[in-house]
Amino acid sequence: MRSARRVVITDFVVLICCMAAIWGLGIKSDKNTPEKAFATVPEMPAPGNSAVVADMPAPLGERKVASKVLTHAMPDTMPYLTFEPDMLEAMVEQANYLRRKDVPARGASGIQKAEMQRTLDLLQGVNLLDPSVLMTTFDFYQVNTDLKNHRVRMTGYYTPVIKASRVQTPEYSVPMLKSPGSGIPNPAAIEAGALAGKGLELAWLRSKKELRNAQLQGNCMVEFPDGERKHFGFGQSVKGSGGSYVFFVEIDNQVLGCGTFPLTARYSIAVDLRYIPLGATLLAELPDLDASGKLKGYTYRILFAQDRGGAILNTKRMDLYCGIGQKGLQEARKINGLGRLWVLLPKQ
Repeated sequence: MRSARRVVITDFVVLICCMAAIWGLGIKSDKNTPEKAFATVPEMPAPGNSAVVADMPAPLGERKVASKVLTHAMPDTMPYLTFEPDMLEAMVEQANYLRRKDVPARGASGIQKAEMQRTLDLLQGVNLLDPSVLMTTFDFYQVNTDLKNHRVRMTGYYTPVIKASRVQTPEYSVPMLKSPGSGIPNPAAIEAGALAGKGLELAWLRSKKELRNAQLQGNCMVEFPDGERKHFGFGQSVKGSGGSYVFFVEIDNQVLGCGTFPLTARYSIAVDLRYIPLGATLLAELPDLDASGKLKGYTYRILFAQDRGGAILNTKRMDLYCGIGQKGLQEARKINGLGRLWVLLPKQ
């Protein structure tokens, strides 16, 4: 009898342990955890601290990145994140780009192509709902700026859809030009018609305001009277007397970053490629604004450097791609504030 009781008690204890283990795994894989939630990371440097984390062991074979651009420092908070279909799509495009043979082995700020590829491989295999996994899988390099606490001005851009004509008419009188290649006059001369009659017109728009918006966004979709649409991307820019002027080039109907590979709304960003290379993976602290533009807090998201911006001239600004047409414009208007950026690289 005592032996039987011992067997029953033992079985009951084993059953309780199994149920506890299963319950614990269920919590870790709960996909309903909100994206805005975050866990506080103990004993991490305050925001903007430019010092390397003192308590972390020195990595073997110290990675050589430009210290003026990137500082090895953990975020003071580590977010809970989730994989979304759009994020996975952006990752696929990023991986396809990095497989290309024309991508340099060593990019801006000393970041290596092989490390950017490895970052994507590791990211696919981690549980983003567990912030500690990010800490143990990646090294974080905060993007340095001269703004308070190394903040970055974060803005949004989109692809405007603009009515256009294939020929000049009284209504459509403003030319959208492709670059002549050489002998480019200054912007003031171009505005005055120095390139007129040279067969450089890609389309004719209704106003200079629409042209300037397309130049500011770096791309646009034009719609002709018969309903056909064509996508024009950044071709070349020239600066001088009169400011700057952007030329366009016809590209695929997909929105392509740097005319190279497709952009994904909410996950593709434009950066200054002199400091952050195309193909880099970053963690962003995005300002969360209310309808009046007042800061409510921050959200966190993995983003991918997939474009360059004509107005992005240093590390102090980042542009998040927000989509096409009116919806893209509405989303872009929501993003205008200061946040922080960290480049993710494999843990050494």
